[in-house]
Amino acid sequence: MKIRDGFVTNSSSTNFLIISKEELTEDYLYHKLGFQDGSPLEESGRQFCAEVLSGTNREVRWFEIDEINYSSILEIFGKESAEKFKQLDKKGFYAYVGYTSSDESHLTIHFTIDSFEIDEKDFYINGRNSAW
Repeated sequence: MKIRDGFVTNSSSTNFLIISKEELTEDYLYHKLGFQDGSPLEESGRQFCAEVLSGTNREVRWFEIDEINYSSILEIFGKESAEKFKQLDKKGFYAYVGYTSSDESHLTIHFTIDSFEIDEKDFYINGRNSAW
């Protein structure tokens, strides 16, 4: 029998898809998510954006994905997101997938345990594939 005496977590995660007209940077994501420079949430917001960017360096959880394409997006995020990808990919938009974890900062925890979608003409994010 093994007994764990360190920190034990029951981590949640959210897979996300971001399709953007511009290449994803912390500053660009910060402003697209509605944060404002000098606001009381600036430090937390920038930390959140850094964690999302870090999440794009990981694969999505619970799915095997070799390439970001129509089929992989259809499987993970559904038909609406796959059609959005097909439409915007033709226009040269950038696509990113990854996941966030509830083991990160407080804004990232909120992002992880909620499901959401932002759909603008130059920026799309689907964070509706969550596992608790």
